[in-house]
Amino acid sequence: MKDRVFIGIGSNVGDSQENCIRSIKEMIKDGRLRLQGVSSLYRTSPVSDISQGNFINCAAFVSWAGSPLSLLEFLMGIENRMGRIRDGIKDGPRIIDLDILLFGNLVLQEHSLTIPHAELHKRKFAIVPCLEIDPQIIHPGLRRPLATFLNKIEGGQSVELIRKISLDEIVTKTQIS
Repeated sequence: MKDRVFIGIGSNVGDSQENCIRSIKEMIKDGRLRLQGVSSLYRTSPVSDISQGNFINCAAFVSWAGSPLSLLEFLMGIENRMGRIRDGIKDGPRIIDLDILLFGNLVLQEHSLTIPHAELHKRKFAIVPCLEIDPQIIHPGLRRPLATFLNKIEGGQSVELIRKISLDEIVTKTQIS
């Protein structure tokens, strides 16, 4: 059985829109992952104290036929192939960032992986794209609808719709490439 997973995608280095789309195209090349849905692209403000440009963010809804740790390893491989540099600067600029936000109803806390993502309920840039795909999502750890957290987020996080993307666009572009 495949697990229903939400993956947060973000970039603020280079062509951020293309980086996000390319990461999804890379994901669907693997037979263990099946793309179920994708959100629009959003321009979002960074939530870090580090001076950097805005991000482009979106979310992908996928089925995954493996463990959460194998998915983490898979996503980190894509980040590495796309040129992500892990320089020890937490929340700094990056060419691509792929985060497991939700993995079915799983609640997991291990050294290398926390599911749901530990900051999911505090980040508009993650919540808004997920809710676009499924407005009824329940945060399995906090047992509340994800939508209820939006009004509680402070700090002026901006989320601006840039453009819609579709499954057909991703699949067609992948087949052509």
